[in-house]
Amino acid sequence: KIFLEKMPRQIHRLEELLRSSNFDWKELSAVRSGAAAPLNNFLNQHYTHLKPILLDFMDDLCKIRLWIVCLIPRVEDGDNKGVEIQHEVIDVCNEGLSSLDSLYRYYFRYNIERAKILGKKEKYGESSKANIETAVIEYDEATYVILLSL
Repeated sequence: KIFLEKMPRQIHRLEELLRSSNFDWKELSAVRSGAAAPLNNFLNQHYTHLKPILLDFMDDLCKIRLWIVCLIPRVEDGDNKGVEIQHEVIDVCNEGLSSLDSLYRYYFRYNIERAKILGKKEKYGESSKANIETAVIEYDEATYVILLSL
């Protein structure tokens, strides 16, 4: 059921989201507009849409991995045909989980790093304000590109 119904539906949902007018390379100007704010609402809105999809994919991969692990016969049973393939599928699931987890955690790290950069504006004052704002804009744009690269 996961393979035939749920995952194709999730992939279609993700494709629709990424093809929508909100997820467009031309929207970098909207990313720049939130540079001085403590929270870039544009990026936050996009991540809010992506987060449940990421969590659903992670949950599905965990279920698939557990299902395959339960199907692996014990060594003493003697029927070990196809076990290598099962282990390869488990490895692929683990790689997918690792990728999804790193993307899921990336936004958390992004917010922490962005806060550090904006905190430097307070520390160094007006003399470095333009450089710090440029750094925030570049960081926001890089994050937007990562979100688009799904």
